[in-house]
Amino acid sequence: MAVTALVAITFSCDDLEPTPKFVKSDTQFTVTPSATSVAVTAADSLDEVITFTWNDPKYAVGLENTKFRLMVGAEDQNFVSFMSKDFTGTLTGSLLGKEINAMALKFGGMIGQPITLDAKVVASQENNNEPKSSDIFQITVTPYGDLMITPSVTEVVTSAANASEEAVTLEWTTAFVGYTGVRTYQLEYAKGGTDFASPVIVPMTSLTKTYTQFELNKLALELGIQAGTEGDVDFRVKATNESGTEMYSNVATVAVTTYVAYNSIGIIGDATPGGWGTDTDMRRPDMTKPTEWTVTLYLEGGKAAKFRADDDWATNWGNSSFPTGTGLQNGPNIPVSNSGYYTVTLDVGTGAYSFTPITTTTYTYIGLIGAQSGWGSEIVDLTKSATDDQVWTGTVTLTAGELKFRADHDWGTNWGTGPGTATTSLSGYGAKNGPNISIAEAGDYFVYINVASGEYFFGKADRATAYSDIGVIGDATPGGWGSDTNIIKNPSNPYKWSGTLTLGPGEAKFRAENDWAVNWGGSAFPAGVAVQNGPNIPVTAGTYVITFNSATGEYTFTK
Repeated sequence: MAVTALVAITFSCDDLEPTPKFVKSDTQFTVTPSATSVAVTAADSLDEVITFTWNDPKYAVGLENTKFRLMVGAEDQNFVSFMSKDFTGTLTGSLLGKEINAMALKFGGMIGQPITLDAKVVASQENNNEPKSSDIFQITVTPYGDLMITPSVTEVVTSAANASEEAVTLEWTTAFVGYTGVRTYQLEYAKGGTDFASPVIVPMTSLTKTYTQFELNKLALELGIQAGTEGDVDFRVKATNESGTEMYSNVATVAVTTYVAYNSIGIIGDATPGGWGTDTDMRRPDMTKPTEWTVTLYLEGGKAAKFRADDDWATNWGNSSFPTGTGLQNGPNIPVSNSGYYTVTLDVGTGAYSFTPITTTTYTYIGLIGAQSGWGSEIVDLTKSATDDQVWTGTVTLTAGELKFRADHDWGTNWGTGPGTATTSLSGYGAKNGPNISIAEAGDYFVYINVASGEYFFGKADRATAYSDIGVIGDATPGGWGSDTNIIKNPSNPYKWSGTLTLGPGEAKFRAENDWAVNWGGSAFPAGVAVQNGPNIPVTAGTYVITFNSATGEYTFTK
């Protein structure tokens, strides 16, 4: 019988080290601030203005692995919202002037007014374990303002000749230094010495603003500084943070010598369509060059013309030379040698003028062609004017899409939009071979084009009437709602009207033939598109050059 012996084998090994167990700290944690009241200035923004001292909470991980978070919030709000600064491995921590200033402003502080803030320090291990909070203590902070505005110059003599040049650049510093929240800025300006009683407010998205001589002259005149005189314009910046705290910069004063700015220049004389009684308005081909004016019109040879401002003889230019010269105030009439179409230019800054004859062609057809007809044939042929073989009109139903004008059913001569005219504009000045004109809205249109000047428009079909009188009426006008103040028909285009009027605050409308049967209104100001029987136009008080196109309804009120 076999006997199996069982042998018990015992393995021996060294004892395993027990898992370390850190003893939780029972040390009370306290903090002492170096001051309980702080009033700093912008000059102190980078200095340590308050220091906090605390004891070691005796975490088992050691001081070098201990984190301390300083928390500051609004008084009695239990730190629902707070700003903080962290320190590691140290028994002290400080705030810079800009840091505590930002905290005060964040929680509703006003510049120069003391505000009480709650503060505490929370100690913990670096992984945020074992947090210990000190008692809440209070700090009274008087915030400072750090917003400064600086002009590039303090005196500007503006002139029409240099209207497009830079006049002054205003720069300002970032407000609420050290503040991490949202800030907004507004540039304010007012007539010097008025203490900003009625400032003009310009919302800003940058820390700089540049004015051209034209812009600076315009705002100075609007503030009441008389043309041709020197007056002060005060500028300042207002900054607001997301808590609603407001801060104003210092005041920067710029002495501005103004010039006469013109918003209406016309050509008048027995050589012009309006004779010596009515101006033919000129236009600015480039709005960045406010002294340069132009018009294309038919002139009669053997007669004369002059230029004048605002439909008034108070300011006029003339000279005896033709076709070019320099206009003089109250100078002699300009003789026109030959009849025909001319492009006329005038620089009101220098007085330089020119009359350039245009070679015109009498076409058999002028039509519209475009996507509506597949660009293969005319959508419609227009009708030649009985009094001017360069003017063509017609009524047509159009779909939305692109089109052009062309002559004699041939692409050899065609017109699209010209420089300065948007492709979607209802009116403008076309150029040969220019970009396609875009009709945004389908409908019945009354169409007008002068192929010599390039002027065209697309008005509503029910606006084809050329009226004898159009006026402005309303409680903003001199005649109130009882009588019209008539504006002037352009002798070269019976659908365009203009005039200079002084208006009060209130409302206004346009109407025809001094009667409510045909009237136009709109909700936009200072420019818009009026509609038949539309709403009253809201008006801000001022003296305006008013323009109105009775076919398209387009209007402007320009100071």
